[in-house]
Amino acid sequence: MRKTKIIVTIGPSSSDEETLNRLIADGMDCARLNFSHGTHAEHAEVIERIRRLAREQNRTVGILQDLGGIKLRLGRLDEARPVNLGDEVVMTADAESGEPGALPFPQPGVLRNLRVGDSVFIADGSVHLAVTEVAPSRAYCRALSSGVVSSYKGVNLPGVSIDEPVFTEKDKADLLFGVEQQVDWVAVSFVRTAEDVHYARRHLNAAGSKALVMAKLERGEGIENIDSILPEVDSVMVARGDLGVEIPMERVPRVQRLIVDKANAAGKLVVIATQMLRSMVISPTPTRAEVSDVSNAVLEGTDAILLSDETAMGQYPAEALRMAVSTINEAESADLYPFYKDMGTRDRTQAITGAAAGLVRTLDSKPIVLTSTGRAALELARFRPANDILAFSHDPAVLRKLCIGWGIQPTGVIPVQPDVAELVYLVLQSALDLGAVAENDVVTIVHGFLTGVSGTTNAVQVLSMQEYLENVGFPRANQMAGMRL
Repeated sequence: MRKTKIIVTIGPSSSDEETLNRLIADGMDCARLNFSHGTHAEHAEVIERIRRLAREQNRTVGILQDLGGIKLRLGRLDEARPVNLGDEVVMTADAESGEPGALPFPQPGVLRNLRVGDSVFIADGSVHLAVTEVAPSRAYCRALSSGVVSSYKGVNLPGVSIDEPVFTEKDKADLLFGVEQQVDWVAVSFVRTAEDVHYARRHLNAAGSKALVMAKLERGEGIENIDSILPEVDSVMVARGDLGVEIPMERVPRVQRLIVDKANAAGKLVVIATQMLRSMVISPTPTRAEVSDVSNAVLEGTDAILLSDETAMGQYPAEALRMAVSTINEAESADLYPFYKDMGTRDRTQAITGAAAGLVRTLDSKPIVLTSTGRAALELARFRPANDILAFSHDPAVLRKLCIGWGIQPTGVIPVQPDVAELVYLVLQSALDLGAVAENDVVTIVHGFLTGVSGTTNAVQVLSMQEYLENVGFPRANQMAGMRL
């Protein structure tokens, strides 16, 4: 089965019941809800719809809440305005403006940090301004490119210090809503330092959230501080849109590969995002370059790719997902795909899962993980075993979190069972019933002897299903009484 996962952004083009049903059926692993747009009521309706349809299809689909963060935007313009090469443009600290040649930028604190010579990019870099003079609440600029600007377009200021916290008051309110909705992942935008992550985690913990944290790398500082950010998060996203404006765009492919390698080594999930199949917003087929981009991200070792405009506002959301699925399947079938990475280990869980990965490779066995938090399954995935990782947990929320883990198939929910032998029996019976393993398979099972207790993974078992069935048998559960494996 497909190993690299797909996160699908849900928006006006994909939030209706029929389209969501198709996306779930066609392989959406996780739904991204962009909290820069939409109301809480709208998001709640979409979350309910996704979970209901996933249950009906007997699929496990995660929910990623993407917080808006400190995205810098223009204020309100009375109409879209052309900007021509050489034009004099003034940025003012106003919420809106009808003044000719003026662009409202309601961020006075940021505006004060601009200096002569700084670059200002608007609308993902389509308009480039250079600061020529600064004054209180104003910055005078000269246009270095031509384009059109309109209300609320994004603004990027490479190299300019932004003193405001990345976690805004709106983010705090959105986060409380996410806790109520039991979202599985929370993406923190514009992460610059480990302290930005600490700040977000404090609010998550205070709200009682068990969601995993994803840091979106969209600014140059985030790339520079990646080694200190990685230990504090569960995943990183290479958000190439803003990042390609914040740093020279020719650096982005090299930075993407660097982040993938570092995240893989650290045992953190990594997601590649932005413009993966961008032309499919208006076209039923992508460009060959876009297909190559998806394929290369897979071959580099990303855990997941993210579709954004293609599915949120595009004309062909289901077609975009199907193209991503087929491209990933083709890339993973190539001899070039780097299965079985030789990764270092730094603690007991990594050592246990590393040993299990070696056994899976040597015996061509089916890996099964019993996990209370999901960590053991994610750690096994970093070794990239060729066979699917079958994940079981007593908590369905844990299985939803694992939806974007490379090669992990959230397989079943099992009750907490203090008797390890009985637990193994229940897991194997469930795997057989679901067709996840066959009677002639060999399985490698990773678990802990304190079932239901996080951080206690300490055991690897190898079982021949044929021998197990002959000696234990299904479905005679009473034979398990008192048995110790």
